[in-house]
Amino acid sequence: MMLAFRDTVGGDGIVEELVFRVKGSSADPYEVTFIKDGASLTALCNCPAGTFGNLCKHRVAILDGNVKAISSDNVEQAPKVREWLVGTDVESALAELRNAEKSKEHSKDEVMALKKKLAKVMNT
Repeated sequence: MMLAFRDTVGGDGIVEELVFRVKGSSADPYEVTFIKDGASLTALCNCPAGTFGNLCKHRVAILDGNVKAISSDNVEQAPKVREWLVGTDVESALAELRNAEKSKEHSKDEVMALKKKLAKVMNT
């Protein structure tokens, strides 16, 4: 099954979209969609966490370059998502979260707040 890479013309120019199927806890694979619209990157997943607007490991794994869970036959397109990430608010929020996770100075509540921030910027 090939999931398409689409270019469409939006209000501000070309909108690009990549869709991957990923293995998760469900019997059926989840669908992870990345949409690049100018300087904006949106990442969506139809897993329970993603559906409710929470941070989901499926989107973050692909953003981190981890393609192990991708079950669709377009895994070679995953590096494109990393290219799209550069200079976006998603990149900033992800870096902030990663730094907080590595630091012993941040509380669990602070890390949780950064996870919520990352989820919010991925959904908009």
